[in-house]
Amino acid sequence: MSIALVELKIKYIPMCAAGLISTAECSRKIGITDRSVRRLKSRFNACGYAVFVHGNAGKKRAKKYDYEKIARDYQLFCGTPFGAFRDDCEDFLGYSPSYTTVYKALSAAGIVSPRARIPVREKKKHLPRKERPCEGDLVQIDGSKHEWFIGKEKTCIHGGIDDATHKITALYMCVNECKLGYNEMLRQTSERFGGFPRALYSDKSTCFFNIKDSLEKVSIQEQLAGMREKPTEWQKMALELKIDLIAALSPEAKGRIERLWETLQGRLPFIFRYLGIDTIPAANAFLKTFVDDYNARFAVPAADSAKHWRAAPAVDLDFLMSVKAEKKTRADGSFVYHGYLFRLVAPRAACVDFTLCLNERYGLRAFMGGKYYGVELAEPITDCVGDSMPIVEKELLYRYFYADTHSGRATIRAG
Repeated sequence: MSIALVELKIKYIPMCAAGLISTAECSRKIGITDRSVRRLKSRFNACGYAVFVHGNAGKKRAKKYDYEKIARDYQLFCGTPFGAFRDDCEDFLGYSPSYTTVYKALSAAGIVSPRARIPVREKKKHLPRKERPCEGDLVQIDGSKHEWFIGKEKTCIHGGIDDATHKITALYMCVNECKLGYNEMLRQTSERFGGFPRALYSDKSTCFFNIKDSLEKVSIQEQLAGMREKPTEWQKMALELKIDLIAALSPEAKGRIERLWETLQGRLPFIFRYLGIDTIPAANAFLKTFVDDYNARFAVPAADSAKHWRAAPAVDLDFLMSVKAEKKTRADGSFVYHGYLFRLVAPRAACVDFTLCLNERYGLRAFMGGKYYGVELAEPITDCVGDSMPIVEKELLYRYFYADTHSGRATIRAG
């Protein structure tokens, strides 16, 4: 309340209470409503001029924060937006200042919010899409390649967000965007919420769809049946899990997950730096608890309280959510995968057909006759020009294969 407004009230409210001016005239002179005048006049008759003194006048502030300490603490998360730093104070530093306190403290120290430097551009107008009413109806998924570890190479976080409640369903980091990352993200979603969503909303990445409308890999019989392209492994998995796949035609169409990346890019890199997290396994371990904390803070209630997560069907999820390749061994039990020589460890390994499964949970295994078998690496995995093996798959093999110094080979056992 401004001093000028208080002075007008002190001048005209007593006159109105004494009947020298009407309520309407008093409200016009002060610039407040008739109802406010009547309320102040009633309180003036009961308390006198004390009504114009603020109730907290003379009282000590309940919480008084040290602005210099807040400015020093900000250096631990330097570069994060002010709103994110306020949450970091509560989560990691043991005190909970308001955003106004944080803003005043940092501004007094000459610190400018990173968000203040972003130029405001006129955005294109898009018709808003109404949110799904129930949790589990639709999950938007995407991957964000960013410098999540400050000063290091970019990595990719695969994530999903529920359309109805704005809850993060899962976050999983890999070296780059890949099917393995999305499979693990979907698995964590089912574990956190007790089932799979009814629909997934994604871009038209090759992880999900065949971009080209091609007939090259479609048989004559399939062409006659109306099939114009082979389904991807992701589409086959979604069909098995009874999940509808929706392809977004623009980033704005799945704006909720895009906005989530903007929020996380302003928070996670600085939290990782503060906690000393600089490896992908450590980041993935932290992200599991971070998702729960984020949802507790930012989730909103759905329009309908019903939850539409679908329980997993009675299938082998380890097999279903693997990157698969159909292979056949040679007479000596060996086979080639991405140019590298492997050997099948099975009672009968010569000239047999099997499915090679690559999974974040167990690495590389062979599936044959309803059972899993181990795989031997018959030659070292090395970086070379023209190597077609994806980086994520190569690092996964490094992680799960252990070196046998006597034989010069590496082996993995079937779990």
